[in-house]
Amino acid sequence: MPNLLSLCLAGWPLTVASDSTDGPLTAPPAYRAFLAPERSGFLVRVSAAGACPARGAPVFASPPIWFLERAEGASHFGIYHGYPELKRTLCLPDAGESARLWLGGSNRDPFLGPAFELLTITRLARGAGAILHGCGVSLNGRGVVFAGESGAGKSTLSRLWAKRPGARVLSDDRVVVRRRDGAHYLYGTPWHGDAPCAAPGGVPLERICFLRHGKRNALRPMGQAHAVRELLKCSFPPLWDAGGMGFTLEFFDALTAAVPCAELAFVPDAGVLDFIGL
Repeated sequence: MPNLLSLCLAGWPLTVASDSTDGPLTAPPAYRAFLAPERSGFLVRVSAAGACPARGAPVFASPPIWFLERAEGASHFGIYHGYPELKRTLCLPDAGESARLWLGGSNRDPFLGPAFELLTITRLARGAGAILHGCGVSLNGRGVVFAGESGAGKSTLSRLWAKRPGARVLSDDRVVVRRRDGAHYLYGTPWHGDAPCAAPGGVPLERICFLRHGKRNALRPMGQAHAVRELLKCSFPPLWDAGGMGFTLEFFDALTAAVPCAELAFVPDAGVLDFIGL
């Protein structure tokens, strides 16, 4: 009987089933807020036995962390293959509601590395949404994303919002935006940054702010085309998948048409929270 652990990521139920006999499957701290009671949804089979699944033709690489190969209707993400003790491969079929994570090194922690993030990126690009590089905040049930590349100030804003009554930081680094029932919703993820903050979320998205450092606080509305360009810079689109990229562009176009976007230059103190006026 495999060890089972159920999660809910971006509103999706996910069950992890491991054949390990080393002990119970446990979630690391960042994932514990995402644990779910149901044993249902997408199934990830984790195995440390047998040979590594056959891979295929090279498609994309993000060295030294991971690479992608394609074979027999499936994507094979090779992760940490340059580090023998950490080596693992995520096999994700194009169809169906399951995947396999093969652990080829001495480290048997399935949550180590980007396997579940790559799985989420791929599933979102099949018609559901996108992962943004941003701080996500729920303000009394209203979602706001503060997006920016590394060093833009996401962790700083996260720490400031964490002290504000009525605010809950869903993530200080990576959030998911999905379209459901004609509206856009904001979710936190376990893939936090320096703060660290990780909470499930699932609140209506009301605003996106693109962060800039400034000598004073300033908020400038952005046109739709400009906002789409900034989203492409502050997101994790499936660059290896033409169909997925086509969907992502359409999704960002619809997102920026529905949700107000602005550029936020800010001074890193609590005054910026009052200035934003949320």
